[in-house]
Amino acid sequence: MSAVRERMFVTGIGMACPVGLDAASACAAQRAGISALAELPWLDNAGEPIIGAMVPGLDDGLPRGARLLELALLSISELAARRGGVAWQRVPLLLCLAEPERPGAPADNQRLAQTLVDQAHERLGMHFHPELSRVFAGGHTAAFRALAHARALMAREQAPACLVCAVDSLLNAATLQWLSTNDRLKTELQRDGLSPGEAAAAVLVEPQPHEGSRVEVLGLGFGAEEATVASGLPQLGRGLAAAARSALDEARRGLHEIDLRLSDVSGELHGFKELPLLQARVMRVVRKADQPLWHWAETIGDTGAAAGLAQLVLADQAFRKDYAPGPLALGLGSAWHGDRAAAVLGHCAPRGASDGL
Repeated sequence: MSAVRERMFVTGIGMACPVGLDAASACAAQRAGISALAELPWLDNAGEPIIGAMVPGLDDGLPRGARLLELALLSISELAARRGGVAWQRVPLLLCLAEPERPGAPADNQRLAQTLVDQAHERLGMHFHPELSRVFAGGHTAAFRALAHARALMAREQAPACLVCAVDSLLNAATLQWLSTNDRLKTELQRDGLSPGEAAAAVLVEPQPHEGSRVEVLGLGFGAEEATVASGLPQLGRGLAAAARSALDEARRGLHEIDLRLSDVSGELHGFKELPLLQARVMRVVRKADQPLWHWAETIGDTGAAAGLAQLVLADQAFRKDYAPGPLALGLGSAWHGDRAAAVLGHCAPRGASDGL
């Protein structure tokens, strides 16, 4: 297996979220600090309106599965429109969804995936690899797991490229009731909580850069955390630190070399506490320059399974528009059930690159 085949580049992106129905407008809104958080048509257990973020233009009454399908198709259609010349029938679709244990998650992941494949064929004219396409139902870390699987498929030359699509919505009665019952919704009285949101992101990855590529995935790492948000155990940050350390080792970088941190923190204090714990465990060289933290939660709330892949979209746009603080970023994911993941992302600018994406 050659080292070249193990490299992985982002060669196409798409996104649909409450502040933008395409990647460029969504990231521009995030950069400008525009928030879509507003009162939703649901009440919490105290009878107060829930604050969250909803994608505009979608029927409020859409069933859960249909809503996820529409969001996913929006992100895939943007990517396909901007990335021509792909033999999609040879490309696996790796669909990232919520954990099946989460109330309000899709009841039948495989059926949802098959419906998405059918709709992509019918509405977008896209066929995907029938045997290699699969579902990753892991919530916040699902996209990182899918990227690792995509890299392995391409390294074994089983696929020339992989389409990773992550979609989730916390805007359904079952999920909102679960969050409210467990005091995890942010309210005027409960500041340590999250704002529910929804989004879809799509990323095409290939073992070589395409004209206009801006992101290379330099390293991936994973860990497990016992002290989850619902465990009641003392928080030590071992899981996320292990994931970051593994990703950095694979990328042959140190944490002090990272210019930008990207995170799926959602507003809960538990998530924010993990970040300094990671730094204390992994940082071995003092970094004098700033290492800013960017996240989507202040703009579109917690987007569940879409939160990880949305970081790659943001990195792509920040590198492309030259507003990233440097050429290296570290993406971080923490699933509520304890899975932890990290990705080191590097800025690549091939000769003759175009800024058309």
